[in-house]
Amino acid sequence: MSSSELFSHCDPKAAHEQLTQVGVSCILDDSAYGMLHRPIESLHQKIAIVDGTHAFVGGIDMLIELSGDYDRWDTHFHHYSSPLRSNEENRTPHNWHDAHALIEGPAVGDVERNFRQRWNEVVQRHGWDNQQLVPEHPLPSPVESTSLVQVARTIPVLTYSFASEDGIQGIAQLYANALSNAQYFVYLENQYFWTHAFLGIDRPRLGTDSPDMERNMRELAAALQRGATVALVLPDHPNVGRAFTDAGLARLRAEAPEAAAQGRIQAFCLAASAEIDGAELYRPIYVHAKVTIIDDLWSTVGSANLNNRGMRDDTEMNVATLDAELARGLRMLLWAEHLELIGEESMLTVARHLGHQRQRQSVDERAAGLLQSLQETLGDPLVGLHLMIDRAKDNLRRYKAKQPLVGHLLPYLTGEEGKQQGLHFHDEHGWVEVP
Repeated sequence: MSSSELFSHCDPKAAHEQLTQVGVSCILDDSAYGMLHRPIESLHQKIAIVDGTHAFVGGIDMLIELSGDYDRWDTHFHHYSSPLRSNEENRTPHNWHDAHALIEGPAVGDVERNFRQRWNEVVQRHGWDNQQLVPEHPLPSPVESTSLVQVARTIPVLTYSFASEDGIQGIAQLYANALSNAQYFVYLENQYFWTHAFLGIDRPRLGTDSPDMERNMRELAAALQRGATVALVLPDHPNVGRAFTDAGLARLRAEAPEAAAQGRIQAFCLAASAEIDGAELYRPIYVHAKVTIIDDLWSTVGSANLNNRGMRDDTEMNVATLDAELARGLRMLLWAEHLELIGEESMLTVARHLGHQRQRQSVDERAAGLLQSLQETLGDPLVGLHLMIDRAKDNLRRYKAKQPLVGHLLPYLTGEEGKQQGLHFHDEHGWVEVP
């Protein structure tokens, strides 16, 4: 939960009451409260542990926003309107793109340890019954895997006593080390791309510097100067800080002007369309995923945004893997989703195949064939990126002509670029129409 309900998208107390009524042991973590904390500090981890053998880490919140307009559950195809996602007001919330990872084996113990530390500290701080303390469990048995797995977290200063007085910046270290080794290709999906801290006013110059994001920016620029290509998927319509992301992109292009001129910095956003009452309507897809893939070798999924909060000022968790098959497969699945290259049910079976999860042999063989087909189309990231660029450009043309989109890709346009395209650009929320 956030430290202040004024900035919360949900009602933690109501959720606590509902869970308690059905027999779920539930406590409210108030570790981000107090005069020594920033008003918008957030306990932002999205984790779950099942039987000590499986853990989930990623970006998906288990909630529907108080307004009912954003439901975190969505399908791969992000249909403009779907009865499966209709709410009590008989309308479909805006679409949501997100990512989560399933972990098996000893790494689950790191996720559980983090939960145990946080839970037990709240119980002890309040002097509650020691029977509420979560005991330590043996590590899960090893599983056969080619992945090297690292679980990292961000813990702000003065939030938990188990962290040092400087807090924990494991995710910032993870990003800096990975980006410093990038040689060929960096793919990012994130809610934000800020080098300055947002203080409530959408003016980047008024924000304080973020040293961790400054380093990430330098490492990205250095990779571009080494000849790498960088592609980003960002929300056209973020909840806050649109100008901060624009400034981050402008900074990256200024740091690597040759790469920008050569088209080696590409940014996209996502949208859905549908014909309603004889008119083609559009709505942005909210990009909430926090995914990075480097050189089709290293990947990370988690809760940390590319801003000061994800790197230092909120409580976060990411999982990173060194596994070429997984990194390349994850990238191809994400691109297949954005381009709508395979059917929705097929996306699920291919994901299960990629994660070596059990499914019927005939289904798994079909999934392997689909993955091989994607490999032929998207296996080379530079070839696949050109497909993305062409689709985004064509969809921009379709958008202007009031025609249906093919897939979901559109170019991410800064305020200046949007106005140059003759689009109705809203300084805070971009250019894709919001019905």
